[in-house]
Amino acid sequence: MRHGIVILGIISLLSLFGVVTPGCDSGSKSDGLFSGMFPPEPGEVAREAFNVYDPDKRRKSVNLLSNAPWGGEAPYLKTYRLLVDDPDPTVRAACLRALGKHGEPSDVAAILPYLKDKTDFVRWEAAKALQRLHDPSAVDPLLEALRDDDEADVRAASANALSQYPLPRVFQGLIGALNDENYAVVVESERALETLTGEQFGEDGSRWLAWSENHESDLFLGKDVYYYPQFVPPPTFWQKMQFWKQPKQIVPQQPAGIDETDPLFRKPNETAAAK
Repeated sequence: MRHGIVILGIISLLSLFGVVTPGCDSGSKSDGLFSGMFPPEPGEVAREAFNVYDPDKRRKSVNLLSNAPWGGEAPYLKTYRLLVDDPDPTVRAACLRALGKHGEPSDVAAILPYLKDKTDFVRWEAAKALQRLHDPSAVDPLLEALRDDDEADVRAASANALSQYPLPRVFQGLIGALNDENYAVVVESERALETLTGEQFGEDGSRWLAWSENHESDLFLGKDVYYYPQFVPPPTFWQKMQFWKQPKQIVPQQPAGIDETDPLFRKPNETAAAK
């Protein structure tokens, strides 16, 4: 009861300032301040994904679909896969993000070409998608992006994605990236090395190399579990209004495709239970 009174009071205040006009109907449930209360129907959103005249509507549609609770269902996955080669870079980026969120390891083959896209934020989304999908075929393209991409964000995201691959060439590539001119890339490479080995030698590549010379046979024995970074979107207007609700807890997750039976990729409590 008290919460209802609070909300009514806030709406009344908004109406005083002209934000909400009582008794007025805009004629569309998707317009105005209350649009968040009446989201469009799934069919309506899906149709806009194939609007050949407006790339902005296609992008918005893909984002709405992929963020919906049912956004990972088969028909919508097919939509992301069909539109990932859209001529508009914002649509390509949205589809790559959606595939990273809902896709399968088999989607890695479709994502890899976009590590060489002419648009930097598309390459960035491709690298971030590969943080969530595990497939060894991604290793060499990610190493190339880490070494050669012009954009620091792409290099940093590639370093993070490589944290899930305990391979000597990955170890060497990350040590090389400790000399990157951009500090964010250095930090991500250092973190990746720590995840892969369980060791902490900072940003000094020579210390990592010296340690590795004595641990060639057990380089990844102390490997930690890799959890991909998760984006926490800012609260919407209505989420802020519902201040009494606890925010949803973000649960760390491993990439799709990691073999849970492999001790290297088990979660710490599972490894302890298996002993």
